[in-house]
Amino acid sequence: MKKGFSLIEMLCVIVLLSVLTSYTAGSVVKLSRHTKEKLYCTKLDLLAMASKEYGLKYEQELQNSKIYYENKQSLNITVNDLITTGFLNPDDDNSVLNPLNNTSMNNLPITIYLENGNIKTHIANNICAN
Repeated sequence: MKKGFSLIEMLCVIVLLSVLTSYTAGSVVKLSRHTKEKLYCTKLDLLAMASKEYGLKYEQELQNSKIYYENKQSLNITVNDLITTGFLNPDDDNSVLNPLNNTSMNNLPITIYLENGNIKTHIANNICAN
């Protein structure tokens, strides 16, 4: 009686391991993408909060604004304005990074507006559900 594995048995094990590896790799990539999207939405929430604080500090300027967003008085700022005024700390090298593609969000436009006496924000390219 011979000891060891036949070539067919070895090939079956290799095929089985390949299938399991490809399935696992796909799950890891999907999980990574989902995590980055969640982080992006969390970052946009942080930007919205910082923008509202900015709006509170500059409320008089907002109330006197001649700029309108959806027929409401508004101010147009960028993420960079939040950094330079101290309402937001940068991630790295004075820049806020987009977790989806690792690019700078500093020039991302943000609109701060008054609605029924409340300060609201609109962030461009917001892919997150509110």
